[in-house]
Amino acid sequence: MDFDYSYRDLLSAYKKIHLKKNDIIYLTGNLISLGKFYKKDILNEHYKALNNILGKAGTITFPTHTFNLVNKKKIFDLKKTISETGAFTEFLRKRKGSIRQSHPFSSITGIGKKARYICSDNTPHVYGPHSPFDRLIDLNAKFICFGISPNLTASQVHHAEFMMNVPYRYSKTFLHKIKNINGKVKLKEFYLFVLYKELIGLKRERNKKIFKHFEKKNKIKKAKLGKGYIYSYSLKDFYNSNIELLKKDIYCWLSNEARLKFKKIKNKD
Repeated sequence: MDFDYSYRDLLSAYKKIHLKKNDIIYLTGNLISLGKFYKKDILNEHYKALNNILGKAGTITFPTHTFNLVNKKKIFDLKKTISETGAFTEFLRKRKGSIRQSHPFSSITGIGKKARYICSDNTPHVYGPHSPFDRLIDLNAKFICFGISPNLTASQVHHAEFMMNVPYRYSKTFLHKIKNINGKVKLKEFYLFVLYKELIGLKRERNKKIFKHFEKKNKIKKAKLGKGYIYSYSLKDFYNSNIELLKKDIYCWLSNEARLKFKKIKNKD
């Protein structure tokens, strides 16, 4: 055998994690970690498998971030700026009918029935009310991750942090030029939810406490695929679990090192 998984394996893995017709999903991961696919046209085959299962009423959303534009003068072109979050996200972004969130640094793009609702008329913040994650949670979407452990790629944790107004992050303002789908360029104000500079570079907790708490009451579905695994869980359940934990421990995202340093800084103030 000169390949690690096939199209049939892909369909089987998605079904094992209970992906089904009409589902709304947020998709992220690393295809390379899954090993060698049986055909060269791997991106199209993965998309075909998702379409096969979700059907016409399903929706696929995925990150199309462009953090290289932060503090740069380069215009963010909603139609043409390339996604930095992997070849598969760029392949999906270029599909006919895709809808991209108008945020120059941290955008989410969608394809399918609910894509326009999720990824248009959003807040200028990455998280919070009217953000894509807010709408995905409202729609009871599923988080799907392939090739990477979920705790390493769960950016939706920051939505809960935003909603709880954690003390170790703040909204940083940026002015950036955006070219919309009609070709018009406008200078607009956007925000990133960032750590205080004193915490940057310190050892990260990697969401271990957050996932340990989540798995006390919820199960992460997992299926073998090629050399790796594919995972799934409810974004709404995960968000509710995050809020519950943050109410008990507002610093749960921080490592012990970062927690202690931040409290020292806070006490000095």
